[in-house]
Amino acid sequence: MEKERPKFLDGAKRNGIPEQKAQKIWEQMETFAEYGFNKSHSTAYAMVTYQTAYLKAHYPVEFMAALLTSEKDNREKIIKYIHVCKEMGITVLPPDINESFRDFSVTGDYIRFGLAAIKNVGIGAIEAIISARENCGIFRSLEDFCSRTDLKKINKRVLESLIKCGAFDSTGYKRRQLMMEYEDIIEISQKRLRDKVSRQVSFFDELEEGGKSENKTISKAPLPDISEWDNKELLAYEKEFLGFYVTGHPLEGYASKISMVTTGDSVSILEKRDKEQISLAGIVAGIREVFTKKKEVMAYVTLEDLKGTCDVIFFPDTYKKISGILHGEAPVFVKGFLDVAEENVKVIAEDATLLSEAEYNPFSSVHFMIKNTDSDGGIIDALFYLNERHKGTYNSYIHLIDTSIETTIYLGDNAKFSISQELKSEADRILGEGVMIFM
Repeated sequence: MEKERPKFLDGAKRNGIPEQKAQKIWEQMETFAEYGFNKSHSTAYAMVTYQTAYLKAHYPVEFMAALLTSEKDNREKIIKYIHVCKEMGITVLPPDINESFRDFSVTGDYIRFGLAAIKNVGIGAIEAIISARENCGIFRSLEDFCSRTDLKKINKRVLESLIKCGAFDSTGYKRRQLMMEYEDIIEISQKRLRDKVSRQVSFFDELEEGGKSENKTISKAPLPDISEWDNKELLAYEKEFLGFYVTGHPLEGYASKISMVTTGDSVSILEKRDKEQISLAGIVAGIREVFTKKKEVMAYVTLEDLKGTCDVIFFPDTYKKISGILHGEAPVFVKGFLDVAEENVKVIAEDATLLSEAEYNPFSSVHFMIKNTDSDGGIIDALFYLNERHKGTYNSYIHLIDTSIETTIYLGDNAKFSISQELKSEADRILGEGVMIFM
């Protein structure tokens, strides 16, 4: 580009273009050159787009497994794509000693978490598990697992992580049962290993083995008949050792209420405007407290919902009032406004309460957020259809949104709606998720 600059300016001068204007045009071209693509480059990207769209349409399970693997180190994207899988009807299963490989893999119509996702389980332990499984078949029990894997690579910490995240569920035992016995089982297995190495196998051990392979499968042994951990504890351990909720989510029981009391989520806020009022629900995934210049405590909170995470800022006055709620384990309901910057979107909190205590229907009107590019006859027909099915007493408005201008239109006394979960679900299905909101 730098070599072409003198030629361009000389040519512009010969064609009667003022030097200052030519300079400005050149600077604009230079800026565009930083991200502009030529035709061959654009064509190549178009081909990749077509190929990936084809794979997603015709091989959705394999496509999503590959996508999850490609983003395995990005927690926020993994949460997002697990939610996408649920919307596509694809079940994502937790890691399993009898089915998982290193990364995400396909098992029938399901996606299985990889063993590499488990905290404290390194590549050496993963290779030992897969090797033992491929050599002698699936593991029948914890004893069988400990007798056939390399215990130099699989210690108590690894076993605890595997049990608590659900990787032994396919053996038929409860996680709580295994946690009560795993230390004794691994000690017995380690003793057997030491005896074999030192050739001190007793006469009775030899009779018991009957000349079979050292890699023989050990059948299930009875464990204490105790109840499983409650669902809250199971999910807490999954989150601790996987970094994600897989078999469930603390918010799932609140899904209906969340759709009625919130005006956005961790995904939809990315499309909203600066200073726009917002209400969100989620669980507190992290808190970072800092001191202001006045030595007051404020907090940066990571709020996690069913679709991902977002950053919420609690300034001192607000944080002082509700810090106890944020440090608890229960889902919270946050009201505030958006701080939209070039690189990210944050929520400035004005109030927060427990989600269970949030007023079920705090709204007084129905709003349809329509982009100007989408404002065709189909939208109007859809609004009439929804109004016929959900007539009520609440005023309704259309917001026509352009890049920098928003026009609000009152739909009139004959277009009043009810506010209900049924309307929300149907509007999301017909118009798209988040187009209709309650205020």
